[in-house]
Amino acid sequence: MSEINFEYIGWAHGLKDGVTSDKVWVAFEAEGAWYAGWGARGKSIRFKKHQNKHELMLVKRKKAREYDEVDAFQLFAIFPNFEEETAQKLVLNILMNKVM
Repeated sequence: MSEINFEYIGWAHGLKDGVTSDKVWVAFEAEGAWYAGWGARGKSIRFKKHQNKHELMLVKRKKAREYDEVDAFQLFAIFPNFEEETAQKLVLNILMNKVM
């Protein structure tokens, strides 16, 4: 898989409504397709493929209310192997037809 080009990286952390949160939601392009990926620290990442960038950005606007935008440097400081794990899991999920 080629490089992942992030359009948005969001991190939800801290305490909200009595629940501790530490999760990410990302919007990215890979191999000419558009995906959203989300997961909590130490858990599996799930993916959804979108028809185009516009459709994905509509979802991103909603998610931006729940997540603090961070850059790739901050993401990799929080989750050091995020990009490698995402690329591997995305390929496996595509092969196993588990991408929504």
